[in-house]
Amino acid sequence: MYLHYAPYTAKHRAEPGPLARQRMDSLLLLPNRVRVVWEVDGQQHYSVDGRAGPQLYAQMVSEDRQLSRSGYDVYRFGGHELDRNNGPRMVAGFLRELLRRYDVPLPPSAVTD
Repeated sequence: MYLHYAPYTAKHRAEPGPLARQRMDSLLLLPNRVRVVWEVDGQQHYSVDGRAGPQLYAQMVSEDRQLSRSGYDVYRFGGHELDRNNGPRMVAGFLRELLRRYDVPLPPSAVTD
C-alpha cells in the first residue's frame, strides 16, 4: 500500500504520484480521519547480509516520525512475533484493542477472545 492512494493524503497533496519511501504493509482508515499504518518488519528492515544495519534502522525510524507528524499512527510488528503459534491470537487482540481505542464498534464475534 502506498500513501498516495490514501484518500485524505491524496486530496491534500500538491503533486500526484508516489511518495518517496512511503510504502506500508497495511493502512487502516478509521472514522474521524484516523489513519493507522501497520508494518511487519523482516530482516530487510534492519540488516544487510545478516548483519545489523544501523543506517537502515535510522532511516526506518525517521520515516516513522514523518508519518506520525503527518497524522498517522504507526505500529510495527517484528516478523518473528507473527511466525509464532500465538501470532493470529496476538493480531486479533491488537486489532480489538485498537478499534476500542478509537471507539469503533466491534462485531459481536470479535468481542470474545
